[in-house]
Amino acid sequence: MFKPSVKVLEKVILGKKFTTNYKIYYKNPETGKLGSFFHDVPMKDNKTNLFNMVIEIPQHTNPKYEVSKTDILNPIVQDTKKGKLRFINNLFPYKGYICSYGCIPQTWEDPALEGDNDPLDVLDISTGKVLNTGDIQQVKALGSLGLIDDNEIDWKIISISNNSEDFDKINSLEDVEKTYPGLLEGIRFWFANYKVSNKFKNEFLHDGKFLGVQETLKIIEECHNSWKKLVSKKKTELKVKDPLIFTETNVNEDFKKLLDSKLNEFENSLSKEDQKEIKDFEVDGFDSKWYFRK
Repeated sequence: MFKPSVKVLEKVILGKKFTTNYKIYYKNPETGKLGSFFHDVPMKDNKTNLFNMVIEIPQHTNPKYEVSKTDILNPIVQDTKKGKLRFINNLFPYKGYICSYGCIPQTWEDPALEGDNDPLDVLDISTGKVLNTGDIQQVKALGSLGLIDDNEIDWKIISISNNSEDFDKINSLEDVEKTYPGLLEGIRFWFANYKVSNKFKNEFLHDGKFLGVQETLKIIEECHNSWKKLVSKKKTELKVKDPLIFTETNVNEDFKKLLDSKLNEFENSLSKEDQKEIKDFEVDGFDSKWYFRK
């Protein structure tokens, strides 16, 4: 049986799971300092030249975790909607998310270019792996699907991890279709329908056509350049909705001390009851039903 060897970089957790206080912080394995998943993790792995993928949502899970744009150091948090924690419904035949889901750090979909103001979303189509929120792995870009979400462009990069047993034989969307027949159509169906409360299906760019490797690499490079422009802005140039640009090197020392204090306080306060794993179906706001869409 295939046994994955995902290299898990260190991370620090603050707060109880399934609360608005729950945050996962990136910890630089070389310096030991807390940093930003968004700004401090490099876009590419220098040794492999593959893209780094920050895992936000493991495959087949429902909680909607994402890298925060509004918290200092951009920890991973659970998204909220109308004051409630957000979960993704089960869209038959898919339990939770169809693939492991996350983002490519040091990329940004610029709202000035009709982007959604987030790092680029990336899906890992690998099978046989168990990933956790906050893990970082290296992936190869295979193609992309352009989603239009609330009138904003929201690219979905299709990728495969270098820990996958199929990594060497899958280098294009054509290879994906040969090796995992029906998966690409399933991904398109899932993104068209995953918001089950919507009366209408989500729309796509290019009539829902997947773009190939070269076009996808251009999209990633454009979003990396947008990120460079973002982090080079002067304070007077920043817009209200721009993501916070606090990194390992420029975050305020007072914040570091306060965060360290909170982390120590949280760790010392944990009882056996606190450490029990909470199941998502026990949380208010999670609808564990199955939904069917044509």
